[in-house]
Amino acid sequence: MKLFYIGILLLGLIINTFANVQEGKVKIHLVCHSHCDSGWTSTFEEYYAGQVRSIISTMVTALNKETNPPRKFVWSEIGFLERWWDVVPQNLKDDFTRHVKDDRIEFINGGWVMNDEACPSIDSVIRQLSNGHKFIQEHFGKKPENGWQIDPFGHSSFTPTIQAQMGYKHVVLNRIHYTLKNKFKQDKNLQFLWRGSPEGLGPKSDILAHVFDDFYTSPPHLNFDGYNFQSYGLPRLCSELAQLGVNRSAFYQSPHVLIPIGGDFNYRNAERAYDQMDKVVQCVNEKFNSGQSNVEVVYSTLKEFFNETVQWHNENKVKFNYYDSDFFPYADDANTYWTGYYTSRPLLKGYERFVSSKLRAAEIFSSFQNVENFYNQLLNASKQVSIIQHHDAITGTSKKHVVQDYITRLSKADDIVSSASAKSVANSLNPKNPDTLSIVDLSKPLVFNTDQQQVPFVIMNSLSWDKNELVTVKVQTNDPNANGGSICPYVLAEENSNFVIEMDCSPRSDYNLENNIEYIQIDFPIEIKPFSSKKYILRRNVEGNTLSNWVRPTTTIIPSIQNHLFKINLNERYFAKSCFNFKENSLQNLNQELLTYSDIGGAYIFRTSKKIFEPERRVYSSIAYIGKFYQEAQSVIQDRVENRGMYGVNYGLTTSLTFNTIRLLNTGNEQLDSKIQFTLHVKGVNGTTTVNKFSTDIDNNRDIYSDNGLELIYRPSDTTEPPAIGKETQSYYPSNHISLIKSKKTGLNFVCNHDRTRGISSQCNGCLEFAIHRSLTWEDSKGLEVPAIDESPINAHFECYFTHDHSDDVRVSSLNYDHKIAIYQGVNEEKLRSVSFLNKKLPNYIHILTLERPTSKSIKFRVQNLQEPGNSPIQIDLNGLFTFIKKIKSVKEYNLSLVNPFEDNNIDNIQTSYKSIVGGKIHPVVDEPKRYNPMDTKNAKLQLNPLEIKAIEIKF
Repeated sequence: MKLFYIGILLLGLIINTFANVQEGKVKIHLVCHSHCDSGWTSTFEEYYAGQVRSIISTMVTALNKETNPPRKFVWSEIGFLERWWDVVPQNLKDDFTRHVKDDRIEFINGGWVMNDEACPSIDSVIRQLSNGHKFIQEHFGKKPENGWQIDPFGHSSFTPTIQAQMGYKHVVLNRIHYTLKNKFKQDKNLQFLWRGSPEGLGPKSDILAHVFDDFYTSPPHLNFDGYNFQSYGLPRLCSELAQLGVNRSAFYQSPHVLIPIGGDFNYRNAERAYDQMDKVVQCVNEKFNSGQSNVEVVYSTLKEFFNETVQWHNENKVKFNYYDSDFFPYADDANTYWTGYYTSRPLLKGYERFVSSKLRAAEIFSSFQNVENFYNQLLNASKQVSIIQHHDAITGTSKKHVVQDYITRLSKADDIVSSASAKSVANSLNPKNPDTLSIVDLSKPLVFNTDQQQVPFVIMNSLSWDKNELVTVKVQTNDPNANGGSICPYVLAEENSNFVIEMDCSPRSDYNLENNIEYIQIDFPIEIKPFSSKKYILRRNVEGNTLSNWVRPTTTIIPSIQNHLFKINLNERYFAKSCFNFKENSLQNLNQELLTYSDIGGAYIFRTSKKIFEPERRVYSSIAYIGKFYQEAQSVIQDRVENRGMYGVNYGLTTSLTFNTIRLLNTGNEQLDSKIQFTLHVKGVNGTTTVNKFSTDIDNNRDIYSDNGLELIYRPSDTTEPPAIGKETQSYYPSNHISLIKSKKTGLNFVCNHDRTRGISSQCNGCLEFAIHRSLTWEDSKGLEVPAIDESPINAHFECYFTHDHSDDVRVSSLNYDHKIAIYQGVNEEKLRSVSFLNKKLPNYIHILTLERPTSKSIKFRVQNLQEPGNSPIQIDLNGLFTFIKKIKSVKEYNLSLVNPFEDNNIDNIQTSYKSIVGGKIHPVVDEPKRYNPMDTKNAKLQLNPLEIKAIEIKF
């Protein structure tokens, strides 16, 4: 009898459900997907072997079955697809290809991974998307048109900007601040025209965005990977799906409802899942076809969903509203802000930035020569770097062994890049008889053996403008007397051994290594032309040449360091106190502090438990170097800190050493000498986030500018008062390369370039702080399952300065900081030379973002205008630009992927009201530059608007 009554109630629920939907038709678009992380709690390879292999294979087999409506699937992560493609039998490849051709499988996003949006540089995002698009085009002749950013922890405004220029028209989002998602649901604003660069690229950065009303996983009971079908039965699931369509349609203007069916690593048995889904779909559609309900359901793709949604809006004259900012920070609730991952695993973040810059330089240098083709080698390195852009990789939110796997991948890429770039440079300098070169960088010093009288080396500039830099070279020698003499043991010559130039020369040791390694450091200023080399010879100082300034360290406490522009006053720990400007005869506060937050968050969540503090601290030792071209102060600081174990258990006090360096250059070049260089060698301290804070006299009202890699984003503060304890993390933002505070009264900026993405904030008027390290003893319940303890040592580098310059000058300064000169040690001096690979200088603010040589007779490159909005477009004539191109045969323009041609991806059918979905003011709406503005390929001339990037192929 009990079962009878339950049946009656269930029947009533079903009848009521279908009766309620008679008012208007609802069309449910089931988008079947599997979200496959490229590493998280398992490595990329572990995930592939254990889950992804069967997901793709069984999905292909399931789609082979003809059903009504036809089964469909969407796929995002191309790195996994290539891994599968390389090992499966041909029949599976043929079936997959047929489904793509028949629009049963759609590539969405189409990147190597689903990239994070806070931590990667735009160079790395463009790279990983392009690698994916290349695979898709080569194997299927398709190009993605829809973005799928469903799991990154907040969304950047560079996403619509980059994806629109990759040929996308639409993007699906998920993780936005909970108050915004609730508001958008209430106002039916979960679909909107998103303009990523409102002041710069305007229509070129427009994309139609759709935000999930709930989450990217299957709704409750409708996940068919498990036993929901058996547990709940067909009648109930049929009713629930129909009711879900009705309920969710209330959040959107149109009756087209996107319901994701899938989740993390779903469809390991896709055939069973589809067999069960077919029954539910058939049940709902039988009710629809018989007139019992107005709810129809189809298997769909993003292309079909967006096409039908836009068509409905146009037919019903309903315009999409508008958004012109980003979605940072992301929060689940008032006490759960996802601002920790901006900084987590800083060693990984720093190494990725270092290898990415080396990879860019190697691609450029390989383009200067035609002796060997390094394209495929560098593409392999590029794929390794691309995996790190995944939203649980570069974010530092993976388990420890997975982080180590990412480090290993970067190390492999580093080795490939070092070898290819050294050979490329050797070939470009002497194609017929190249020297044997080896790269000199952070881990590979210049080697000067006792049996050598001289060592030649060459310096390369990978930037497309003149570069000034104080070059620092470590010289490793096995001469036991090298560090202890009264004069520098070396002299430096430029071009030939007789043209000796002045340099600073100092005995040093690496404090960050367990085994103390002594070496000689040489520092000398250089001005080098764009895309060029410069030859040097380091030889023994047998004649006692005084042009080599022997700079021995002093332990005498110095109160300041200075150059011809500034004096930086120091405290007893050799942290900056203030900056005196000689030219303006003015003193600016510049109080530097190394502070600590007690952090009870996890890898994702930054959550403070008490007021920021300075640990009990003393100066362990200090030294200073006063050279001709720089002044530098170093200190070793010993802290007494709480030693916390897993889940916050306190194990008493321990000591932690921090190595602090502040440096001021004195080269005579104002652009170089105006910048103060800071280095902090720190380790993660358990249960804390370590921050570097500057306090200035700048009246910024706690407003701050962060950097998304393309533009500076203004972050206004609601109040000038410091935040309450526990609320500090709500005003933290990710910053990619540049951080800036600005005086509203005087226009004076305090700018810092940094060597990796970090969380930044302004917690008080005139303050700028950076989170530089985190080690967490609590787990934040976001899936990682273990605390992200990270006691790894890092060298955190900053370059800070005061300026009234515009943001385009700031961007040039940042690129100079990111892409330092490359040094290659040679064997035979006669095989090295100084040479330029540009025949003429490019206009100011023109940046060649990438350059590669896929064949002996072609190059592909991306070129960018760094000027801020409001400036006039810049004209560039490509004829006669490169020395290795005698005559241009043809020019072709691509979209930003450098894979697919630049075509008119017109979105005029997406009508907008330009009414803000968040209320309040929007940036002035501009209609320039046009979304489609092809270059003059016939005459090899192009026009670049401010912030615009164009992608070009030249055949010669």
